[in-house]
This record gives sequence, structure tokens and C-alpha cells, in this order.
Amino acid sequence: MEKQKERIIVFAGDSTTDSEKLNTFDRLGTGYVKLVHDALVAFRPEEKYWVVNAGVSGNTSRDLLARWDEDVLACSPNKIFCMIGVNDVWRRLDQTGRTADLVYEDEYEENLSKMAEKSKAVKDFCFMTPFLMERNSQDEMRCMVQNYAQIMKKVAQKYGRAVLDIQQKFDEFMKIRSGLSICGDRVHPGSIGSLIIARCILQNKTGFCGEE
Repeated sequence: MEKQKERIIVFAGDSTTDSEKLNTFDRLGTGYVKLVHDALVAFRPEEKYWVVNAGVSGNTSRDLLARWDEDVLACSPNKIFCMIGVNDVWRRLDQTGRTADLVYEDEYEENLSKMAEKSKAVKDFCFMTPFLMERNSQDEMRCMVQNYAQIMKKVAQKYGRAVLDIQQKFDEFMKIRSGLSICGDRVHPGSIGSLIIARCILQNKTGFCGEE
């Protein structure tokens, strides 16, 4: 039997990806990255995956871009999943940081473009939209997050990369239950929200469903 090559999957992002990874033995955290890893081990035991959690809590797209080469590309990934942007928005609204630290729409687009450009040699690259667990589509932060998500979709289309609309998945959930029922700050998805994200990754054709 031919020895199967290990597939390296890197998940890049902020605290939703990080999910306290430094406090876990396997450095996968307790969120959606861990759930995806465990599902692959449980349901595809014949295949070899090395899953890397490259999330860092508090990161903006500027922060992620600054460590892209070292934390993402240095792993020589076969797949990259990138979810970033909510902190770009949040810091503009909480007004606790310096103006120079804020990431506006034009820079956000530039940062995502540079990530995509740097990753041209990676066969599978998938953006995942930032999200806010807020039903009110007129909410100020929700509107801003949606605007950043549209920028991400624009960049994905420009570079011919896949994109998973995570906000859409949470909107489907919030038709039945309030986002606050599982997420107190509307940003960090908790265990149930992480399961929704993991399911989206595993079931979508841009993730693993139908992968040869």
C-alpha cells in the first residue's frame, strides 16, 4: 500500500480561532479548530492531517499579515482557512486604541490581498467571513462587520479563492434562537457557535466534503 502523505491544514485568525490554544495540551484550543481536527480523526482515520491553530487573540488583519510568513506559510500548508476582521471593526468602535492602530476598509482590503498574494502557491485557500451574532441588521457594528465581509468576498473573487459565509450560518441560527443565548458579547461564539463554524467547514465543498 502506498504511504499517504500528511496534509497540513492551517487555520489563521483572531481569538475565535485561537480559543485559548496555549492552555491546551495539543495547542488546538477549545473552539472550532479543535472540533474540525477531532472530526477528521474520528471520521477519516485512514487519512493523515496535521492541523495547525495559527489564531492569536486580539489580532486585526494588520497583525495577522505581519506574522503570515512565519506562522502560516512556514508550515508549508496544503490548506489555509483565514477568518479575520472583527477586531478591525471592534477597535474602531470601542475607541480604546490609538488612531494609528485602527484598520479601515482600504487597509483591510490591502491586508487580505497581500495574504492571498503571498499564498498563491497554496492550492487550497479559503477565506471565512467575520461575523457578529446580532439579529438586528441595522445595528452599527453589524453593518460594519458586513461591510468588511463584503470586502473579503471581493478579494476572494479577485484571487479566485473560496469564501465561506459564516455570518449567513449564524443568521440561520438566529432565525430561531437569539445569538445572545450562546454568545454574551456577540463576538466570541462559545462551544455551540464553534460547532456551527466547524460544521460549515466540514460540510462545504470548499472545506472537506467531497475531497479526494
